[in-house]
Amino acid sequence: MYGADLPLVSVTFARDLTARQLLERMRADPSTLAERTQEEFREDFGDILYKDGAYVVTAGRYESWAWVWEHDSWLCVGDDDLLGVVSAGTAAVALHANEKPMVDFRYAENGRLVTGLDTLLGIQPEHRTGQDPHRFDAELRALGARPDTGETGPLGLRGLFYRLAEGLGAGMDRTDLLAGTVLSARLQPHPDRAV
Repeated sequence: MYGADLPLVSVTFARDLTARQLLERMRADPSTLAERTQEEFREDFGDILYKDGAYVVTAGRYESWAWVWEHDSWLCVGDDDLLGVVSAGTAAVALHANEKPMVDFRYAENGRLVTGLDTLLGIQPEHRTGQDPHRFDAELRALGARPDTGETGPLGLRGLFYRLAEGLGAGMDRTDLLAGTVLSARLQPHPDRAV
């Protein structure tokens, strides 16, 4: 993902799950869950793809990690409880980046948020969240950042967060996004936590 031109990203990864299992954990509407050709995807979702509340997603797998790309939402970044459900019995990463620039990295294991980092608060120790907010300090330093002072180094926060995810083995193959068929659905947000 690092080095790719991905201006808007809202992706959730889960280790050792299939894409379908990840979608089920993220509350995909079963009536919308299907393999679709690119043409069928455009027919079914093209008119709502980027509308608020549509919650359109595509899903795939990269090595041992399943991924779900939220085209118009950021449910897993905005809901630590949902990320907990996704990570039950495994590990999960939620990445969000937009043009504001807002960048979030959230890592969870076995139903609990381990580390949360974002651009609003920075990477300084006092602004992190999770049960082990310093879990990635060594990796941040190796990437040129200084987490104790908040300096992000040459990669910036977006680059750091992409590299952290890649270091865990999570990623996406660009060809999967353009594949002939794609697993896709609409998510059902928790009524109290729609983002």
